[in-house]
Amino acid sequence: MAATKSLSIRVDADLKRESEDVLEKLGVSTSTVVSMLLKTIVRNQAIPPELFTITSKEERNRAYLAKLEKSFAEYKAGMGEAHPLMEGADA
Repeated sequence: MAATKSLSIRVDADLKRESEDVLEKLGVSTSTVVSMLLKTIVRNQAIPPELFTITSKEERNRAYLAKLEKSFAEYKAGMGEAHPLMEGADA
């Protein structure tokens, strides 16, 4: 494993508290999320465009559900393979 270094950043106290509350509910640490972001930046040689796009939770949910419905329709049309978690989906 590569050696690690500390990273010290300044953020608004309310932002820190609120983000830590959300991340705790998601079961992930701030350090892990920052590492994920930095790895994504290195891999893509760019800042993820999603960071600059403001979408509501409802919009994200609608987009996710539309994608899920499309995938399920493709599965039902025989354009995929059954996954063990899909057991009983044909009922």
